[in-house]
Amino acid sequence: MRKILLVAAGALLLESLAGCGHTYERIEVPSGRTEVETQVQVGAAESLSAPESSKEKEEFLLSSENIPHDDSSVAKEGGGTDGQPSSEDESEEDMSVIDEAGQQAADGAASAEMDGQPSAASAGTFTFVDLAGREFYFSSGAGAWYTAMDIHADGTFDGHYQDADMGDTGEGYSNGTLYYCDFSGKFTEPEMVNETTYVFQIESIEYPYGIGEEINTDEQIHYIYTEAYGLDGAKDLYLYLPESRVADLPEDYVNWVHWDIQGDTLGFYGLYNETMGEGFSSYLYQEYTSVYDRIAAEIAATEEQAADLEAELQKASSQTDMNEISGQIYQVWDDTLNVIWGIMKANLNPELMDQLTVEERAWITGKEAAIKEAGAEYEGGSMQSLVMNSKAAELTRERAYELAEYAKFD
Repeated sequence: MRKILLVAAGALLLESLAGCGHTYERIEVPSGRTEVETQVQVGAAESLSAPESSKEKEEFLLSSENIPHDDSSVAKEGGGTDGQPSSEDESEEDMSVIDEAGQQAADGAASAEMDGQPSAASAGTFTFVDLAGREFYFSSGAGAWYTAMDIHADGTFDGHYQDADMGDTGEGYSNGTLYYCDFSGKFTEPEMVNETTYVFQIESIEYPYGIGEEINTDEQIHYIYTEAYGLDGAKDLYLYLPESRVADLPEDYVNWVHWDIQGDTLGFYGLYNETMGEGFSSYLYQEYTSVYDRIAAEIAATEEQAADLEAELQKASSQTDMNEISGQIYQVWDDTLNVIWGIMKANLNPELMDQLTVEERAWITGKEAAIKEAGAEYEGGSMQSLVMNSKAAELTRERAYELAEYAKFD
C-alpha cells in the first residue's frame, strides 16, 4: 500500500519508512558554511555505495528526544501478529481515531495513488508534463534512508537524500552521523522505447554543498555531504508508465518497489537507474487540512498494508514463513509510529511534545517488558519470535492510535 510523500523543512532527523513510502520530514540544513556549487556531468561522479543501515538507527534520536523509539527486545528473525489487539483490550473509542476527517484523509491517500486511467503517454505522446504533481522516492522501506525528487514539466528536477547512522559517533557528534544532500539538474528529452517505456539521461546535476564536505553541528550531528543515492552512476534512466506490465519489468526494479504494486500493472510512474539497479516509485501530492488528518491517513494506509500481510500470514505453510511475514506486520506499525512522531514533533507545540517525550520513554520501557513476558513461555521454541512480535505489533498499533488523539485535540 503506497503512502503519501510529504517532504517538509524543519524536522531534525526523521527516520521513516516507507517501506511503502511514509510521510517524510526533511531536516533543516545547518547554516554557517560556505556553499560550493558543484556541477556533475553524466558519468563524472563516482558511484555512491548503498547506505549502511543498522537496527541501531531506530534509537538514533532517543537521546536527543526527537524520535523516542526502541524495539531492541523484539526478535528480528521473524515472529508476528495479525496487527489487531484483542477485543477485550480494544475499546470502540480507541478504534474510532479515524473518524470522518480521518477517513476523508485516507480516501484522499487512496485517490492520490494513481487513478489507473490510461494516460496520453500510452499513445506515444509522453512528456515530462505528465509527471506534474508527482514526487518520486527511493528507499529501502525501513525508512532509515531515502531520496525524494520532483521532476518538472521542462525536464528539470530537484530533490533531497539523507541517511542517518547513529552508531557513527565521535568527539563533537555524539548524536551520530548524517549523510545528506540537496540536488537539482536537468534530464534529456525522453525517447520512446515501447508504448509504456521511455528512456532519458541526466544532462546535468548540481549540489549546493561540496560532495565530501563534512561539518559538525551544535546538535552534535556530523554531516557528510554526498551524492543523490538512486541517481548515482546513472547512464540510462527508464521511465515506466502506470500501464506497464509488472511481469515485463526488470527484476531489480520490481524488488525495490514491490510493496507499492497492487496488481498486474505498475499503477504509478516508475523510474529505474539501469546502471545501478535502483528504482523509484511516484506519488501524487496530497494536502491535508490538519496534522490529525495527515496522521489518520498514515494509520489508514498502514491498516491496509497490515491486512494484506495478515492475509499472507494466514496462507503460510511453515513456521519460518509465519515468522517472516508476521515480523513484517510489526515492522510496518513500528515505521508508522516513527512517522507519526516526526509529524507531531514538527507541528505540535513544544510543551506538549516535552510531555509526550517523557510519556513515550515510559511506554517504550513498558512495551519491552510486555514483549519479553509474552515470549518467555515459548523461550527457545520456534514460536517465540512469532509471539514476541505479535505483542510488539499490538502495542505499537495501539500507541499509534493514542498519539493520533493528541494531534486531534492540540
